[in-house]
Amino acid sequence: MAILFFIVMYLIAMSLDTGYVFGKNYLSDLGVSEGAWAFNSGLIVAGLLFVPFSVLGVRSSLGGGRTSLVGTTLLVIAALFLVSIGVFTEDSGDIHGIVSYGFFLTMLVALGVLAYALYRSKALGMTGFVITLAAFVFGLGMLPLGGTPLSETLAVLAILVWGTAIGILLLLSRPSG
Repeated sequence: MAILFFIVMYLIAMSLDTGYVFGKNYLSDLGVSEGAWAFNSGLIVAGLLFVPFSVLGVRSSLGGGRTSLVGTTLLVIAALFLVSIGVFTEDSGDIHGIVSYGFFLTMLVALGVLAYALYRSKALGMTGFVITLAAFVFGLGMLPLGGTPLSETLAVLAILVWGTAIGILLLLSRPSG
């Protein structure tokens, strides 16, 4: 639900901002444009929905253990940074950069820790591990590009694909009945 809501709100914001160019503008540019209400709402609601996804979905599938606790705690922190991006928009000054970088870097570390946890626990099978590892490696590959609009957009797309795939795997792994 978080991903679907974000995508819908992002598309609304993008359609309301005629000057926005996908991959050439920062996503956060939409947070201070004509469609700011949609974009910022998308970030806030998606971030809030990402918390139960992390705790009730990812954490519960991984079971106990320190690595799973660290990974899901990092996901919750990333979710709170995502909410903060919607609250502290570009016109908030340096705080926006801090919460934006906080989101991407925390999410990257979370993906690395979760890839390890998924490998060790075998939760979500080899597919869950490979998808998470691929998102982590892709994120590492984005680091040398710095915080450009294109690298930001690609990183967000990778996170959206990861979240969708893990969400589907979580649904498929639920016991029936």
